Amino acid sequence: MDTSPALLLLLTLAFCEYGHGVRSPKDMTRLQVGQKLELECRTHRSGGAFWIRQDRSGTLHFIVFISSTSRTTFEGNQKTSTRFEARKEHTFYLLVVKSFTPWDEGNYFCVTNFNQMLYFSPGQLVFLPGQQHLHPASLSPAKMPSTS
Repeated sequence: MDTSPALLLLLTLAFCEYGHGVRSPKDMTRLQVGQKLELECRTHRSGGAFWIRQDRSGTLHFIVFISSTSRTTFEGNQKTSTRFEARKEHTFYLLVVKSFTPWDEGNYFCVTNFNQMLYFSPGQLVFLPGQQHLHPASLSPAKMPSTS
């Protein structure tokens, strides 16, 4: 069985309920290349939060994990990123795309882990004006392999 992180996230997404929301504190209808994009995830869960982007093809991309003490771990186990900033403020886990590019377009999710379950937020679609929107394949629960 393929145990890649993307597959595991998809399997988990199929079984999780939504526990929080993602939103942008600013109007995104006028988003431009090079502009700073800020997203926030409000949750009362204390175990930290992951930020994940789903691209046009439906592929999930890990961006960052923010701990409950505001420590960050970006892709490649890096503590900082040239493209993103992330931090925790009170009950918000914040993600900043420093300079938005077409590569950054997609559906952004906040994911928390509570009681050994992952909770995915409803996604926040982020696209440049006039661009085609994301139409990922619908996700359905995967069949687990038989152990007999």
